[in-house]
Amino acid sequence: MNSAAAPDGRRCVECDSTNYYARGRCQTCYGRYRRRLKRTGEFTLLLVHGSPLQRLMERTKSGPDGCLLFTGTLSNTGYGQISVGGTPTLAHRAMYELTVGLIPEGMFLDHTCHNRDASCAGGYTCQHRRCVNVAHLEPVTGAENTRRGKGWAINGTKTHCPQGHPYDDENTHVYDGRRYCRACNRAIKNRARKEAS
Repeated sequence: MNSAAAPDGRRCVECDSTNYYARGRCQTCYGRYRRRLKRTGEFTLLLVHGSPLQRLMERTKSGPDGCLLFTGTLSNTGYGQISVGGTPTLAHRAMYELTVGLIPEGMFLDHTCHNRDASCAGGYTCQHRRCVNVAHLEPVTGAENTRRGKGWAINGTKTHCPQGHPYDDENTHVYDGRRYCRACNRAIKNRARKEAS
């Protein structure tokens, strides 16, 4: 995991850097911390104890609208992250699989709390990405997850492509939940043919 600016503004407890990594420290200070514990024989304190579900519950706090917010390590995209069986796993997926059951093949977990909150702009700092309340998680297809997101509300209502061609039945190709303009695709292919000859 690379050290990166923490989406929720956490800072290193030793050097006050915004490059949060783990255990309240940036990557450099965390490395020093581990070496210091190894020298003093206290390194076993860093080892993970308890089941994944216990560790998940220890790292949560109540949030607005019934959200259960993960307070542990965050991924670069703002989702909670925990190790399950030595594999980094998104916290909301781990919580769902540990308490409800396996997520069906090819399905994504949609944060319904995010969809209900009209004031949330989304993005990496969205607090709903940290929500692990299984009542707020629903398995859906990738296309449905995209449609429910804030981006679809903006892009799904567009009637023309950026070049002004209409998104109608004749000119629109839908692939993997996204719309593509046939006229623009033809123009790109024609340009490529001319450049190749």
